[in-house]
Amino acid sequence: MEHYDVIIVGGGAAGLFARANLPPSNALLLEAGEEAGRKLLITGSGMCNLTNTLEVQEFLNHYGSKAQRNFLLPALQNLTPTQLRGWFEGRGVATIVRGDGKVFPQSHSAQAVRDSLLASSRIPICCNEKVSAIAVASHGFLVTTASARYHTKALIVATGGKSYPRTGSDGSLYPILRGLGHTVVEPKPALVGLVIHDWHYARLAGSSIQNVRVAAVHGGEDKPYYQGSGDLLFTHRGLSGPPILTLSGSALRGDTITVTFVAEPMRTLEVLARAHPQQQMVTHLKEAGLTRAFAAAVLEQANIGAEDTWNHVDSMRRKTLCSLLCAHPFVVEGTMGFSSAMATRGGVALGEVNRKSMESRLHRGLFFCGEVLDYDGESGGFNLQGAFSTALLAASHMKERVS
Repeated sequence: MEHYDVIIVGGGAAGLFARANLPPSNALLLEAGEEAGRKLLITGSGMCNLTNTLEVQEFLNHYGSKAQRNFLLPALQNLTPTQLRGWFEGRGVATIVRGDGKVFPQSHSAQAVRDSLLASSRIPICCNEKVSAIAVASHGFLVTTASARYHTKALIVATGGKSYPRTGSDGSLYPILRGLGHTVVEPKPALVGLVIHDWHYARLAGSSIQNVRVAAVHGGEDKPYYQGSGDLLFTHRGLSGPPILTLSGSALRGDTITVTFVAEPMRTLEVLARAHPQQQMVTHLKEAGLTRAFAAAVLEQANIGAEDTWNHVDSMRRKTLCSLLCAHPFVVEGTMGFSSAMATRGGVALGEVNRKSMESRLHRGLFFCGEVLDYDGESGGFNLQGAFSTALLAASHMKERVS
């Protein structure tokens, strides 16, 4: 049996950042897959949206609940978005800021971020070492894999959630954590596209419409649980894009997503028709801000020909079209699942973890960081920042447990 002061379980963003910030010690990182940081390589479409330029208090508003914001406050104060940028830039990863406040490596390369993290520590990484058991032992923990057993004084769990399981975050450690007495809030996909019932726009897959308004209500309710705006992306099975990703963690089967493509369609179309009475309807809709492909598709749903003029459309079909343009209803059938999800909602219950140290309230020397915890942020760098900030807090308090 090998003995260590610290073992990190999981070589994703949180695990690698904890490794990079551990004080010199007898430590080891165990990674279930063939290489560390595989999920990090695909974040931000391979460009790695590290964080956002918002101040901490505003930054926190982009997490799912008041409890999550309260939990993450000490971690984000300990490592702010500005400090995170400085950390990477001090290790050779220059960053840039987009107009929307998203921060990326200047190279737009997630590989550069991962390489920087790997180079920032000499702590060994053992790949293909999937943890099958964790037990509380004298002066620490026993960690078992298929090929070895390890004793460690302290343990950092950074195994992520269940999103993109092909990268290694498959949720297989959840039962082990439950066996240690921890509550694991049932995981569900977050930041994921939605499957829409009776989907009529499959042929538009891959196309998008900019700056639409979106509202979502649960079945049988009137008050929206989400209202926002942004770009809408059509997929083969439903909808995606920033507003859909943001609301997806709360979406349930039977919910209604209402999209406003044109704010005042009747008035807009009447003005366009008076100015150009012989113009085709598809052209009117393009001038109203729609793509030609979506204009043709929505006209079809209203039983209107693309080449028809406004004056040749009866009042009932005009009302149908305008209803689809200003309040198009889409009924949720489900999500695209964990295989497509960028994040996981659920995980280790926050009330069982000390927010000032990331240490378990049940077991001295057991720490958590990153997506294995029950918090999730919107897209835009919030989840990576959360992973890095909680990892630093865990690493910083490790010294107290190994001395």
